[in-house]
Amino acid sequence: PPLEEATKEGAKGPANVPPDASGIDLSTLETKNLSLLYFDPVQTYLTPYIARAFENALIFHQKTFNWTPWDRTTLLLKDFGDYGNAAARSSPNNAVLLDVAPLSVSMETFTPGERFFTLTNHELAHVATMDVWNKRDARWRRFLRGKPMPIQEHPESILWNYLATPRNAVPRWYLEGSAVFFETWMAGGLGRAQGAYDEMVFRAKVRDGDKFYSPLGLESEGTAVDFQVGVNDYLYGTRFFSWLGLTYGPKKVVEWLGRDEASKPFYAAQFRQVFNRKLDDAWNAWIGFERDFQKAQLAKLSAYPLTEVTHLSPIGLGSISRGFVDAKTNSLVAAFRYPGTIGFVGTMDLASGKLRKLQEIKGMMLYKVTSLAFEPATRKAYYTEDNYAFRDLMEIDVDTGRKRMLLRDARIGDLVVNPADKTIWGIRHQNGFATIVRIPLPYAGFNQVHTFDYGLTPFDLDISPDGTQIAASMGEIDGKQSVRVWTTESLLSGNGPQEIARLDLPPSTPESFTFTPDGKGLVGTAYYTGVSNVFTFDIATRKYEVVSNASTGFFRPMPQPDGSLLVYEYTGAGLTPSRIVPQKRDDLGTVEFLGARLIKTHPELKEWGVGSPAKIDLDPLITERGKYRPTKRMKLAAAYPIIEGYQGSYSPGYYFHFEDPMQFSQFDATISVSPFNNLPKRERLHVGLKYKTLN
Repeated sequence: PPLEEATKEGAKGPANVPPDASGIDLSTLETKNLSLLYFDPVQTYLTPYIARAFENALIFHQKTFNWTPWDRTTLLLKDFGDYGNAAARSSPNNAVLLDVAPLSVSMETFTPGERFFTLTNHELAHVATMDVWNKRDARWRRFLRGKPMPIQEHPESILWNYLATPRNAVPRWYLEGSAVFFETWMAGGLGRAQGAYDEMVFRAKVRDGDKFYSPLGLESEGTAVDFQVGVNDYLYGTRFFSWLGLTYGPKKVVEWLGRDEASKPFYAAQFRQVFNRKLDDAWNAWIGFERDFQKAQLAKLSAYPLTEVTHLSPIGLGSISRGFVDAKTNSLVAAFRYPGTIGFVGTMDLASGKLRKLQEIKGMMLYKVTSLAFEPATRKAYYTEDNYAFRDLMEIDVDTGRKRMLLRDARIGDLVVNPADKTIWGIRHQNGFATIVRIPLPYAGFNQVHTFDYGLTPFDLDISPDGTQIAASMGEIDGKQSVRVWTTESLLSGNGPQEIARLDLPPSTPESFTFTPDGKGLVGTAYYTGVSNVFTFDIATRKYEVVSNASTGFFRPMPQPDGSLLVYEYTGAGLTPSRIVPQKRDDLGTVEFLGARLIKTHPELKEWGVGSPAKIDLDPLITERGKYRPTKRMKLAAAYPIIEGYQGSYSPGYYFHFEDPMQFSQFDATISVSPFNNLPKRERLHVGLKYKTLN
């Protein structure tokens, strides 16, 4: 990608985001099944692979569900945030949105594989499970001239939406659980249905006696007062689908999700027809199984002496950013996010556990909260805001709480202060690439140091006490993860990073590795045995040791002068700052993953692997390349009966909705008549016209 030597992005904002919708200039790659929209030239390099990944996933879902998509899927690539995400819909049309930025894999909460392969498999599962149809649904779609989207102005649209797309009216755990289930087995088992984080969450629930939510409670309390909020839909949904697959087999799972002629439109009624039991009864059976399953895993771990843990906080604190021990005040400087409060930068007294809020964070993240660095000499901490958009770099005085913005929309995270020269280093995301950057005093701009090839994504940056070495975790395009140590001099020379040591702990992701006070080693964590434990790594010998045995998981270890480690222990209430004494472990217990038991019991899931998208011969499939013109793509998306009111009288009528596939341009026409009241003729006909664009 084009690189700047030095950048000062101020009030004018990022150059790649247009000031208004009229500036959106999208190019297209068209096939029979796909309309891929992207920004040329900065995203063009991604389009062949993403188109292949789409066609690859579509073939699988069409075969699995005996499904023919009702309409062509529109897929939009965008770079409006610093971390990747995705979304899908089937009403009023099939569409997928993909962010090109790297994904956050904190605590292995996401699959460390090639992101577009995973996301495309996942989002196409959404499209398929929502768009599936039979003859009854087809009749309604023809009558309604499409798949009406529920809108506030006409509540009747909820009914029409259900009749046209009954599997659109489902809880989110159903959608996310099924998509993660498919995402995992389409990738040959690499996915969150075999994720160590998911196992830890439910192991902690059982250890700590935490409550399990019912299906209804999950969508109300579980996504509102629990620190994981909406991610609980992924966690619970994935476990439930995996249990169903284990207990009844993958074919039954597909039958529940499918829409053959004998199927029931309502998802819960279809569940009872397929599994011959009520959904709530099966959910309770899964919870009983989960408790027994996790008790067995806890017993395996406790067969070896568990690390003694001293909690430094009286409560679990949900999510916590990277933290730093402030020796002057004996406190932990970090960012905290837990139920009932907006995420904030603050301190926690290590003696009492008392929290002190300094500043609330605008645009906090779920697990990272923010990217935070601390310079004890100046009493300043540096953190990021707008973390799901274009990140701003902020400075805060940890004694007074005063803050100021240093760089707007800088798109820089994974911050660390170089102790040698007080420069701030970080990792910048733009156009799908990751770049190490350096921010010299007075922090008014940054220099791009090194941009990695697509598919190489560094994170968890750290710098040695003498400033001569830099370490980072590194994710590769094939899913391999490692910790790498480079010389600072090689990065600054412009000749590329010179690697002096590497730590691999396959298949886990080594993360949050930081330099020891003497600069000779690193300390961090990894799920090497299926449980997140603390590892030390000697840079000179390139040997590692595991120094803990956790029952749930330890994260972000910080060496202390007395030889102890300050860590975050995962509990049922989230992360809890704790103290442990590191001790070399030669033997550790391992845990069984539910996904491993599933594939062992039902090896037919191995046939679900879709293989590399590279096998798709794309060129013969391309029907057109060009520009996306919203007004030229507008068509009738829905037309259905409505009832309005006028002066106390019913007014039956019809609603017509025209739009382009991305809903950039929309035209609504509402026509109704009031024949049941003694109204003048000129007041009986009601016509409403509305045209909307993004401007």
